[in-house]
Amino acid sequence: MIFKRIAILGLCIGLSINSFVYAGVLDSIMDDSEAVEDSNTGDTIDEDLNTGDTSQEESGKENITEDTEILSTPVNFSDIEGHWAKNWINKAVGLGFVSGYDDGTFKPDRTITRAEFSKLLNGALKTEKKSSIGFTDVKNSEWFYDEVRKSIAAGFFSGYENNTFRPNNPIKREEVAKVVSSAMTTGGVDGEGATLLSDYGTVQEWAKPSVNAVYNKGYILGYPDKTYRPSKALTRAEAVKIIYEIIENENIEYGINITNYDELYTSTVVVGDINILESVGTGNVYLKNVVVLGDIIIHATKVNMVQLTDVTARNIVVKGENNPVKIVK
Repeated sequence: MIFKRIAILGLCIGLSINSFVYAGVLDSIMDDSEAVEDSNTGDTIDEDLNTGDTSQEESGKENITEDTEILSTPVNFSDIEGHWAKNWINKAVGLGFVSGYDDGTFKPDRTITRAEFSKLLNGALKTEKKSSIGFTDVKNSEWFYDEVRKSIAAGFFSGYENNTFRPNNPIKREEVAKVVSSAMTTGGVDGEGATLLSDYGTVQEWAKPSVNAVYNKGYILGYPDKTYRPSKALTRAEAVKIIYEIIENENIEYGINITNYDELYTSTVVVGDINILESVGTGNVYLKNVVVLGDIIIHATKVNMVQLTDVTARNIVVKGENNPVKIVK
C-alpha cells in the first residue's frame, strides 16, 4: 500500500480551474522569502546536550568536496567517543547519507555550510530531480552544483534577492528550520512552537512559521537556558541528528502514482512527483497532510475533483487543454 489510504465518499463544492500549469496555486508552496543576513560562525550546543568542542578555526571551509576523500563505510571515528551525538552519527553513517574523513575523524563540532547541508539532506532523502539555476555564485564546475540544483527542485532552498545562493555560508538554525519544514508533514501537530523562548523575538519574520513547526515536531528545540539562538551556525553533529530524525519519523515515499478514486491519501512526504492517472475515472482524489518534493501532475482527463488539505508542492500541472478538473484547497 502506497502511503496511508482511506476509502472516502462524498463531494466538496470546488472552484473550476482550467489552466495548464498552476505554479503557486497552493498557499504553502515554497516562496523566495529566504533573504537573510550572512551567517555567524559560532558553535552551538544542541538542545539540552553539551558539545565539548568550541574551536571553530575551520568553520569557513567546505567539509564535503570532490578533493576530500570520504570514508564510505561505518568506522570508529577518533573524535566522537563521549560526544553527545555519537549514536546519531553512527546511525546516519549506517544509512549512508553522511561519512567521515580519510584521517579517521568526523569533526562533529565543525560548522556546516548551506551547500553541505543541501548535500546531506539530498542524500538522506535520495532526491534526484534537478532544477535549472542561474545563481551567480554557483558555477557548474563546483562540487555542489548538482546538489544545489536538487535542493531547488525539491523546494528545500531558494536563493537571495541578488541572485546568489551563498553556498559557503555557515547555515543558521533559523535557515535550517525553513529548509527542514519543507521536508516534513505538519498536519495534526499543535503547540506554541518556540514562542515561549526568551529570544523568540530575534527570529526573523520569514522564519517564524518554520521555526514553530519544526519545534512542535521536535526536530529543532531550544537550549537549556530557554533560548533558540536563531542566528547560530549549525554543526555537522546537529545536522546529522536533525536529518536522521526526519528519516526516522516521516513516512517517506518515492514517485507516487494514484490510480484509485474516492480514497484519502494522507500523512506522507513524497520524494518526486505525484501522478494522478486516467484510471481514477470520473471520481475524486483526496490528499491530506502530504508534502510533495516535486509536482502534482494530473494526467486524468475525466477526474471530477482533486481536494488538497494541508498539502505543499512545487507546482500543480494539469494535462489536457480542456481538462475540467476542480482543484479544491
